[in-house]
Amino acid sequence: MKISIVIPVYNTEKYIEKCIESALNQSYPDIEILVINDGSTDSTELLLKKFENKIKIINKKNGGTASALNMGIKNMTGDWFKWLSADDILKIDAIEKLVFEIQKLDKDAENCIFYSNYDLIDKNGKIIDTFEEPNNNSLDTFQRNIILLDHYYGNGTTSIMHKSIFDKCGIFDETLGYKDDYEFWLRCCLLYDYKLYLVNENLAQYRIHESQLTKKRYDDALEQIEHIKSKTISQLPLHLQMKYLTAVKNYQKQISFKIKVRRNIRNIMFKLLPKSMSNKILGIYLNRKSN
Repeated sequence: MKISIVIPVYNTEKYIEKCIESALNQSYPDIEILVINDGSTDSTELLLKKFENKIKIINKKNGGTASALNMGIKNMTGDWFKWLSADDILKIDAIEKLVFEIQKLDKDAENCIFYSNYDLIDKNGKIIDTFEEPNNNSLDTFQRNIILLDHYYGNGTTSIMHKSIFDKCGIFDETLGYKDDYEFWLRCCLLYDYKLYLVNENLAQYRIHESQLTKKRYDDALEQIEHIKSKTISQLPLHLQMKYLTAVKNYQKQISFKIKVRRNIRNIMFKLLPKSMSNKILGIYLNRKSN
């Protein structure tokens, strides 16, 4: 079983070497690593040359993360597509454990998007916290989709999926700019009955750093999420649209009071506070386990 690790890269000179090394050092042997340099303007391209005998490097004009992922999909030769973000790190046995779970599910595995737990690390690689993803494996398709419509889960950098998913569901949407993974999850799960499946292991380190912690990015992402939800639901038959919209409203009514208050306070602060303060609070929020 060959695994293709695809790393989309744009101006990540601070972190790209650690990322690639974590992919090269995997305990599972049958892998290929494709690094898609999405028009970087810093020293990323020069740093990639250090690894040119060990990885496949594809340089392209800047087009965003989705376009880089799609370029990787087009050029991969493996059976399974493993996304890895350029500022993140894989644990040494990550692929081995993912393959073990894939083999356990046998034929059902090809209908799943696998994801795992992960550490949150700062710009220096220090572990801030451990994020335990929700385990919805035992729920039926409709229940899982309601939760996914309420909130994003399944960090892209921990994900792995069979290459056949792109033939059935299409590739990543290059028009979005934000939340490419969420749109893809929703499309696959709501329109094609795929399942987000938790591998209940800590297999990656997800880096939080300055360029992520901006109020504009957060506001744009929230706006994009609502657009993605509406667009995806609108592609369902009318009776299913109504069924999902009603079920999501009922689900949100049942969410604990504590979570509701936390979400409302978060959104109000980001909208009303000065930019510098909003960014600081956003950093604190992202460094916590939260919905």
